[in-house]
Amino acid sequence: DDIKPFWSSFYPIVSRELPFAVTKFLVFDLAAGNIAGLINNSNMMGSDTKIQVGVGSAGLLLSAFSGALAGIAGAFVSHPADLILTLTSASSRQEGEDKDWKVIVKELLSSDGGVLNLYSGFPARAVFFFLVIGAQFFLYDYVKTLLEVGTDDLTLVLDVFYAIRQGL
Repeated sequence: DDIKPFWSSFYPIVSRELPFAVTKFLVFDLAAGNIAGLINNSNMMGSDTKIQVGVGSAGLLLSAFSGALAGIAGAFVSHPADLILTLTSASSRQEGEDKDWKVIVKELLSSDGGVLNLYSGFPARAVFFFLVIGAQFFLYDYVKTLLEVGTDDLTLVLDVFYAIRQGL
């Protein structure tokens, strides 16, 4: 019974973090690849110059922009779970009985606005993740460039981990 509070928000946390992470990386890869392909196919950078994600000024800008789009998409997908988690946490601080997350969802859906209530406060969250995730991908690629770490280097590290795991 004493451990119940630790597990009360497990499902909302998992339902927030997992979709956020999957969406963030999926949208980043799709956006960066498609935008780079569009720019390269239209010869906007010149016929000899091809943009690469995270390489050079244009690539870093592309990385930051794609990351910003990924942040908005991740925020959209995970916002209902984050709202439920916040309301669950707030109800535990108020006097009286703690509300289960299922009760909170029923109250939100039955109120005026219905499903849209699950997106209360979304614009602020979208702006936050637009900035944070855009900066995250920019900094990741910038540091990779500074340290001269390429895709082949990262693949080599993964190959070593695989070999260790296999006992080779």
